[in-house]
Amino acid sequence: MKKMKLLLISLVSVFLLIGMAGCSSSDKASTSATKKDPVELRFAWWGDTKRNEVYNAIADQFEQEHPNIKIKREASGWGDYWQKLSTQTAGGNAPDVFGMHASYVSDYANRNTLLKMDSYVTDKTIDQSNFPKAVVNSGKINGNLYMIAQGVTMTGFVYNPSLFDKLGVAQPAADWTWDDFAKTALALKAKGITGSADMGGGALQPQFRYFLRQNGQDLFTEDGKKLAFDKETLVKWWSYWDDLRKKGGVPTAETSTEYQNAPLEQSLFVTGKIAMQQIPANQLYLYQQQIKDGQLKMAKMPALAGGKRGEYIEGAYLSVSAKSKHPKEAAEFINFFVNSEKSLKLFKVEQGSPGSTKMADYVKPLLEPAQKDAVDFIQETLKVAKPAAYPPMGIAQIEQAYKDDYNAISFGKMSVKDAADKFMNEAKTILNQ
Repeated sequence: MKKMKLLLISLVSVFLLIGMAGCSSSDKASTSATKKDPVELRFAWWGDTKRNEVYNAIADQFEQEHPNIKIKREASGWGDYWQKLSTQTAGGNAPDVFGMHASYVSDYANRNTLLKMDSYVTDKTIDQSNFPKAVVNSGKINGNLYMIAQGVTMTGFVYNPSLFDKLGVAQPAADWTWDDFAKTALALKAKGITGSADMGGGALQPQFRYFLRQNGQDLFTEDGKKLAFDKETLVKWWSYWDDLRKKGGVPTAETSTEYQNAPLEQSLFVTGKIAMQQIPANQLYLYQQQIKDGQLKMAKMPALAGGKRGEYIEGAYLSVSAKSKHPKEAAEFINFFVNSEKSLKLFKVEQGSPGSTKMADYVKPLLEPAQKDAVDFIQETLKVAKPAAYPPMGIAQIEQAYKDDYNAISFGKMSVKDAADKFMNEAKTILNQ
């Protein structure tokens, strides 16, 4: 009997061990089935030191919620960013997710280098239910969605009222003109500080585009196949800045070149070498953080006396590379960036009012005075803003030609007329016009 009991106990123990082993194996299989494979996403953006801190913090938050996804970060200044992205894209090595801008989206989309994200909106991986239709459509080219809005902004000139009052120079009026701008810049120069940065060259927009639209023209036709401005208007624009530079209202060519890629904290405006700087309104608080004496203000872009306004909607966006090996995860990251309270608590209005109205309402109580001022400026200026066609393929080469030809003027190597002739021919060649 004793032997029989021992045998039964042994058999029960064996069955229990087998059962436990079976459960353990099943649990492992279940865990293995639900565990996600590790993914690395490369994320690139343009910005200064402060923006880098914000974007790194957002990426950190995403990684905490998605432990299988690692975000590899690539930050650059504006000019270097586009040169690097162009090179990476041409080499088939673009980041998975990267900052995109209306100035360049047509070029990248028409070269089939951007992922069409419509399906990820349809399946709610990216939620645009709280994005105004106009904001959603601003991310489309030829009916396809290539970019998701991070923020909407408007351009103007930042200045310090305290400095103007101290020098006895009248502050910019709400309806000031380009003639008023020149007079203000020269009045500041007479008081010992250069009036403004030289905005004659650099990028085609926003400054030159404002001037064109005020003259009833634009950069390109709606189909993007032709220039929509004439040489005479370009000559007026470049002559305006050439004259202002020669009179000391803007810095010398050497100084402008020296500071063209300087970070915000080392810029001409922050270091007190100029009194006005053209910026997107969303950067107002970044400049305010660097200026301790006085509350900064934004002035609208100057207009032509009795002419049209030139405002158009600007913004910053996120796109995905068409060659990304992880498009679903890239879409998840974008959705987190634009729709998560954890992200918007950090982002606030870093590149304008959030694309989502829900997120815009969420961030309002979190804003600093300068950020609230920026939002007010954006909302007020949006009232007079009009749609604008996106630049075509070849915009990068056209902008480089524009920059080079204006530099030739500013360094005294070419006359305004000769430089304008050269640019118009170069641009038309690039466009096959």
